[in-house]
Amino acid sequence: MGSLPVPSVQALVEATGGDDVPPRYLRPDAAEEAVTGDGDGEAQIPIIDHRRLLLELDHGGEESARLHRACQDWGFFQVSLVNHSVPDDVVESMKVNIQQFFQLPAETKKRFAQERGQLEGYGQLFVVSEDQKLDWADMLFLYAQPPERRKTKFWPDQPATFRSTLDRYSGAVKDVSDSLLATMAKNLGLKRETIADKCIRGMQSFRMNYYPPCAQAERVVGLSPHSDANLLTLVLQVNHVQGLQIKRNGSWLPVKPVPGAFIVNIGDMLEVFTNGRYRSIEHRAVVDPKEERLSVAAFHFPDMDAMIGPLKELTAQEDDAYKTLDLESFMKIFFATKLEGKSFLDRMKLN
Repeated sequence: MGSLPVPSVQALVEATGGDDVPPRYLRPDAAEEAVTGDGDGEAQIPIIDHRRLLLELDHGGEESARLHRACQDWGFFQVSLVNHSVPDDVVESMKVNIQQFFQLPAETKKRFAQERGQLEGYGQLFVVSEDQKLDWADMLFLYAQPPERRKTKFWPDQPATFRSTLDRYSGAVKDVSDSLLATMAKNLGLKRETIADKCIRGMQSFRMNYYPPCAQAERVVGLSPHSDANLLTLVLQVNHVQGLQIKRNGSWLPVKPVPGAFIVNIGDMLEVFTNGRYRSIEHRAVVDPKEERLSVAAFHFPDMDAMIGPLKELTAQEDDAYKTLDLESFMKIFFATKLEGKSFLDRMKLN
């Protein structure tokens, strides 16, 4: 597993001003795809109150039902940061550390660059050929859970508080993910520990994204359309610039982040576990012509020895719609291909 090395887009913009876009980044077809709405009003993805969910965990209720509908109908929702267990100071420190890391000189960031054949580090993912189109972005990819999977040589020691902040943030965000999975299981008629027990030593990785401004923003893509491979993704908007869009009813719908909230989405593994009851949703990131955009995504997976297939508790009276693979094989296939809609999950389907 790994990704071919590519130049830093941030360095390219700093050197040229961003007016000259190399051909490998140009995606004229992206401008032709329909975008609907502006993320306001009825088009906004559902918002879930995490504190209420915790209060309802044993008996269900209105907030649990709202989460169930969001998972069935949207595959995306927002969880209010005001009412959950992630301390404000940890969230704000994570934002500051990510901003400061990408402000470091290029030579300093290169100390944490990916090594050939590896995923972790500063660089880019899903580059599998020398001629494929590239995303207008740089990223820092790190494993955080379980702790023994951490390769600290890729964890920046600048800013000075980066490592300690990510350590605290990692644990707090995993707690939110675990609690959401427990409520989802109960909403599906399962014991609340059915999915969570598969994640006691679950993997967690982070992708910290830097999307430079681009004078030809309408002709590039920050992150190619795809669905996430994992169970649940929790995204924190680092600055005020928006760019996330989800595929809904055949068009791209911009997501407007609510201040003090995580954006959460269903991943391919959860779609497979639920035999299609909850579906992962295709999404992409676009860039701004004048301002940089930053975000951090936390990806949550089952334990390394987990089998990825429809849960037997849900398929007693129906056929499996997806294959069953061990987690390692699942991830090798995912990272060995370029991002391209839901094409990866399509290969997991039976019949």
